Amino acid sequence: MKVGVFAGTYVDTKMGVELLKKRGFEPLSFPISKNPKDQSALQYYSREELTNIVEEKIREAKKEGAEKIFIYCNSLSASIDVEGLTHRQSIEIITPLDFYRNLDSSYEDIVILAANSKSAHGIDKILSEKTFRNTIAIGILALVEEIEKKTSPEEIVHKLGLRELFNFFNKMERRPSAIILGCTHFPYMKEEFEKLTEIEILDPAEDMIKRLNNK
Repeated sequence: MKVGVFAGTYVDTKMGVELLKKRGFEPLSFPISKNPKDQSALQYYSREELTNIVEEKIREAKKEGAEKIFIYCNSLSASIDVEGLTHRQSIEIITPLDFYRNLDSSYEDIVILAANSKSAHGIDKILSEKTFRNTIAIGILALVEEIEKKTSPEEIVHKLGLRELFNFFNKMERRPSAIILGCTHFPYMKEEFEKLTEIEILDPAEDMIKRLNNK
C-alpha cells in the first residue's frame, strides 16, 4: 500500500518513512518545513493557513497513488483541521491524536513530553476530553534540535540535564503512571529514557501502525 507520510521536518518525515518501510508499506515523503524552528513557527500561523498547506500536499500524495495519509507529527496533527481534510479529500488520515483520545482511563497521572508548548497543551487537552487526568506537560524544542543533529542519546541526556528531569518524576510522592512521547522525534530517546526511570513510556507510533493496517 502506498502511504503519504507527512511530518514537520525532513528528519521526522524520514523517521516515519523508515518505520513504514520496515512494516512493508510503500511510503511517500512529504515534509512540511525545513527544520524544527520553522516547524514551530508554522504552527503559530492560523489553523486555516496551515491546513491549506497540508491540503495541497495531500493532493500531491493522491496524484502519486497514496491510499492513506500518515501524519507522523504530533505538533502538526494538533494544528490542522484533520476532520475537514478527511472529508474534503476523501482519504483516511492517521495521526497520533486518536491514541490520546482512546488512552485507558487507568492512566491517571501522566507526563507529556512534546516538541513545544502548543503541542503539549493540545495533547493535554485531548487526554482529558473523556477522563480528567493529572498531567505534567512539557515542550522541549532543544531536544528535537539535538535529535535532528544526530547527537547520541547519552550526550543529549547530559547536555539537556534530562537525568535531573527524570529524577524529579521518579521522586514525586504521587508518581506518574506513564510518560508519553508526544513528539515523533522522541522514540530516538526511548531506550535511553528507560535507563532513567521505571515509569512506563508510551509511544503512539505502534497504535498508528495498527490503524494503518485496518482496512
